[in-house]
Amino acid sequence: MATQHPARQFAKKLKDYYGGYKAFYKVVYGEDAENSNELQRFINYVNRGNYSLSFLETLVRNAHLHHVTMAEFFLGEK
Repeated sequence: MATQHPARQFAKKLKDYYGGYKAFYKVVYGEDAENSNELQRFINYVNRGNYSLSFLETLVRNAHLHHVTMAEFFLGEK
């Protein structure tokens, strides 16, 4: 099995920290997903790990990740 990219692992740890995808969605976007399809798209997006700059900005701002370095997020370095 291939190892997961550190950014994907980091996002999944955040999902676990916040109590699952539904709660994590609310943290990131400030509201509940409008429907199950929207939540499923978010789940797929988090799991794929190919994040857009817009998503990363929203994630840093709303999940309060100002202390996390790029090396920690993208490379898994401390």
